[in-house]
Amino acid sequence: MAGVQSIAATLAGILTERRLSLRGLAAASGVNRQSISNLLAGRSWPDVATIALLETALAARLWPAGTPASR
Repeated sequence: MAGVQSIAATLAGILTERRLSLRGLAAASGVNRQSISNLLAGRSWPDVATIALLETALAARLWPAGTPASR
């Protein structure tokens, strides 16, 4: 759960910093806007493929450092 919260917090910060809308990120990443919204609200757990698509579109790391999947 903490990993998902960290991903959501990082994503929210990037969106705010870059003034990027959910619609804009959805278009850039190919991830459904509602899926992004659900992740940010903590209503869903993203799969690895979704995180990879978002990271690629943002050119930023979302996965928390030091967790098993980040090695």
